[in-house]
Amino acid sequence: MKFDEKILKIYLVAGTQDVKDKEQFLQKVEELLKNGITAFQLREKGINSIQNRSELVILAKQCHELTQKYHIPLIIDDDVDLAIQVGAEGIHVGQKDEQIGSVLNRVGNEMIVGLSCNRMTQVEQANGLVGIDYIGSGTVFETTSKSDAGEAIGVNELHKLVEKSRYPVVAIGGITMSNLAQTMRTGVKGFAAISLFTQMKDPEINMKKIQKIVNA
Repeated sequence: MKFDEKILKIYLVAGTQDVKDKEQFLQKVEELLKNGITAFQLREKGINSIQNRSELVILAKQCHELTQKYHIPLIIDDDVDLAIQVGAEGIHVGQKDEQIGSVLNRVGNEMIVGLSCNRMTQVEQANGLVGIDYIGSGTVFETTSKSDAGEAIGVNELHKLVEKSRYPVVAIGGITMSNLAQTMRTGVKGFAAISLFTQMKDPEINMKKIQKIVNA
């Protein structure tokens, strides 16, 4: 799949550790995909996540079947081998994950590649790379969804990163319905979230609200 910055608009990040009932994970993902998610990153990481490799591969394949059904890219977090094995459309890596140079050498021309950049120096380094498609910046607001999220950078710093980056930026971290509008005003191409989506009640109604804000 060729990268289009429109996929960054409403970006779901989730793994089975982010829902109360693991048995309902795929159902929850499909419900969100059906109501307007534009990209889905499988991030199976942390406490209560699947540790068995065979089970993880099965889950990733099931997720890919769903994203293909709705013509949405599946992005795998920090696992190039898994992304290749299941034929995912993309890979996202953080500053502490596999070195971005290695990732680009392996899949740069075949997959969408996202890179987390939370500081100005990281954005400047990313600007010198050829082959990445977008950067993820945050955490914008305080969040408990990711144990390794770090300190919140705020919307003012996010705006500076957006202006500095030569790649489209997707915001992540602590984004809620109440702060989504100010997040979008920083110039990001979209936002990514975990809790906002995985804890969402009545996606049919709330996703329409999100689409209205994002497309404003």
